[in-house]
Amino acid sequence: MFSFFYVEGFLISKDQHIYNRINAFRFLKKLKAMKTPQEQFYYLRGLDAFVFEEMILTSLKKKGFIIVRNDGYTGDGGIDGRAYLNDQHYLIQAKRYSGHVKAKDIEDFAKICKRRKGKGLFVHTGKTGETAMKAARVNKVHVVSGAKLLELLVTEKPEAGILSKEANRVFNI
Repeated sequence: MFSFFYVEGFLISKDQHIYNRINAFRFLKKLKAMKTPQEQFYYLRGLDAFVFEEMILTSLKKKGFIIVRNDGYTGDGGIDGRAYLNDQHYLIQAKRYSGHVKAKDIEDFAKICKRRKGKGLFVHTGKTGETAMKAARVNKVHVVSGAKLLELLVTEKPEAGILSKEANRVFNI
């Protein structure tokens, strides 16, 4: 039996999830081979949004997080995935921005996190200005962007026994 759902006006099958995960692995490998952060960010901003989400979830899984993927890419209530590490529940929102992140985006995500009783990881390719960082601090949302985003995507799994240290270092938790 086939499972179908709508994404941006297109009817796609559950196989699309598999296709996006396969592409996430391929594109992570390609990203690692790039020489400069500028080249890497240009590449990330041009990716399909769903593949970018899968790259983040795949990278977190490689770091030792337990990942729970959504059934579909749209209609997810603002959450692109969930991750668990050391009894901590994280809700993930992934955005491909080329400009600055808006404080309102972080505040809206924080409300969802509060309702669902999870810590927030707002992962994006844009710039995080002072207003957005203040919104993140006030709302206890962890912003993963810039060098921390590249570190998440291109470094391998940490050695056994240091996963909580890894989470602290990468996400400033």
